[in-house]
Amino acid sequence: CIVCATAFITPLRVSFSALHQLYYDPNIENKNLAQKWLMQAQVSPQAWQFCWILLSPDKVPEIQYFGASALHTKISRYWSDIPTDQYESLKSQLFSQIACFSSGSKMVLTRLCVALASLALNTMPEAWPGAVAEMVRVFQEEGGGVDGRARCLALLELLTVLPEEFQTSRLPQYRKGQVRGALAQEWGSVCPLLQQLLRRTDSPGAVKARVLRCLSSWVQLDVPLSESEGLVHDCFGALPDPELFDTAVEAIVNAISQPDSQRYVHYSTAHTCTNSAYANIQAALVNKISRKCIDGTFSLNTSQCMWLMQALGFLLSALPVEDILRNLHSLITPYIQQLEKLADETPNPANKLAIIHILGLLSNLFTTLDISKQDDESADGTAPPAEKPPPTPGPNPVVVVLQQVFALIQKVLSKWLNDSQVVEAVCAIFEKSVKTLLHEFGPMVSQLSEMLGQMYSTIPQASALDLTRQMVHIFASEVDHFPPIKALFELVTSVTLSIFQQGPRDHPDIVDSFMQLQAQALKRKPDLFLSESLDVKAVFHCGILSLKFPEAPTVKSTCLFFTELLPHCSDVPPVARVMQEDGKLLIQAVLEGIGGGASRSLMDQFAEVLFSLNKHCFSLLAVWLKEVLQPPGFPSSRVSAEQKENFSQQILRERVNKRRVKDIVKEFTLLCRGLHGTEYAADY
Repeated sequence: CIVCATAFITPLRVSFSALHQLYYDPNIENKNLAQKWLMQAQVSPQAWQFCWILLSPDKVPEIQYFGASALHTKISRYWSDIPTDQYESLKSQLFSQIACFSSGSKMVLTRLCVALASLALNTMPEAWPGAVAEMVRVFQEEGGGVDGRARCLALLELLTVLPEEFQTSRLPQYRKGQVRGALAQEWGSVCPLLQQLLRRTDSPGAVKARVLRCLSSWVQLDVPLSESEGLVHDCFGALPDPELFDTAVEAIVNAISQPDSQRYVHYSTAHTCTNSAYANIQAALVNKISRKCIDGTFSLNTSQCMWLMQALGFLLSALPVEDILRNLHSLITPYIQQLEKLADETPNPANKLAIIHILGLLSNLFTTLDISKQDDESADGTAPPAEKPPPTPGPNPVVVVLQQVFALIQKVLSKWLNDSQVVEAVCAIFEKSVKTLLHEFGPMVSQLSEMLGQMYSTIPQASALDLTRQMVHIFASEVDHFPPIKALFELVTSVTLSIFQQGPRDHPDIVDSFMQLQAQALKRKPDLFLSESLDVKAVFHCGILSLKFPEAPTVKSTCLFFTELLPHCSDVPPVARVMQEDGKLLIQAVLEGIGGGASRSLMDQFAEVLFSLNKHCFSLLAVWLKEVLQPPGFPSSRVSAEQKENFSQQILRERVNKRRVKDIVKEFTLLCRGLHGTEYAADY
């Protein structure tokens, strides 16, 4: 039997001697020889026998530790050597040893727990269903002469190392998936136990600290917060205890670093901050997390850092408004200091990455720092600007901070204006702030509009156009902000038109963003197209060129521009004039795309333009279709004059049913491409 305590006298004596040399012999060569022999002994068949003897109570902890480590090595790396009929006896022996060491050496207890965890991972879920539930049951039973507190701590240690052992296990990939699923099911046995222990007023501090560590371990398995929100909420309750503060912070950080946590975190903190004392605890939490992130105490990757900053934004949002600015300064000052230092350095790849990282952290923080949610818990950030709650008295804390660092951001831009990634990171800070704050961003509209105009005039980049589009969306309809928005819109339009004159094919991203901007302007404030400073005819011709770009996203954005432009034939005279004079070019470009010049995936977008033309320019469309389709071979040599006439009549008849127009266009494009009736077209 592999778990019996049969003595192999000679190897056992040698192992005792080697352990003594390893721990106590001052000669380094003897230590190295001993370590080499012990490593070999751990993987030998005899290890199954002598490891139990090494665990006997009369041995010193160092020898007992080696015995426990040998057990873990055999189970984790040589599992296939164990006959299936001996799984139960091995499990029972380990339970017994853990109970014995629950009041003994902590380091030996941990190794035994890791060994049992490895056994569980190798037998879940088939050979040992409900493994965690059984662990909880066994250690909650009375007996063995072990006091309840010691049993409780031993169980918590076992539950803590189980997910950690899973993360480092050598399980095959298919088994990893099975075991992860089994562990997720077992969380239902762990969570109530942890919650009960954390809520009990008579639970010792050591037990509560172990509970918090256990939670940190389990959330690494991507346990959904929806299944543990009560427990995470209780972690906030542990923050006032100075002895638990660091462990509670780590548990909360690990929990809120999970991707599904954002809305929960805001909900939790908003409903917890019911008095100033607790608000101060939240503030302390923010500062503690910030410092730990900066000094690298938490080993977070870039993605986790960004998630964490969003979570901190939620935490700050839940504080009383008067406390937010003070804590916000405390949180971001180290990052601003780093950014100031980087801004003075000569540009190089290393400080570029650091700048982008810091700007990204600030962007993610401002994405969720929304004090309006204190009044509107149900807000999901998607409501149109007019439906948001009225601005709070005084400047928004985010706006205050942005105004204070504005000069620094301009300094960074002055050195990195030709780097699209840095410019994009700068624009992201303001874009995310605008999306979150909406009208409360108002105090910055004028200076940001001026900076954007200067940026884009110097080196045009798509990210500046995207930010301009957000500004137009939110502020173009406001009387106070219309002048700077109008000036910015006209400036970026003029600069982009010059790009088209020089040749836009090298800038599909700029063309894409430009078309989206024009569509947004038409949707939110068509009065912008009444300006004498705006060359509507030139914008229209840029759209015609853009329809012929090979990049599908650019063509989609251009089709959106035309579907927003056409309804204004009746109320914006410059639009009416350009359609009268050059509308035929539009129908020609659309038919070229349908005829085979564009991807088949874009046919719905072209159909949208045709439908809009039919709805708003019906009489002109009838003439244009006849003229454009008349030349033989256009839009394809595969369609006859009769088929073209049929297509034209079908389109002109459909002024209400957009779905039908899309079907007509799809049918016609298959004819043009010679695919009609083929198997290739069957799935279209």
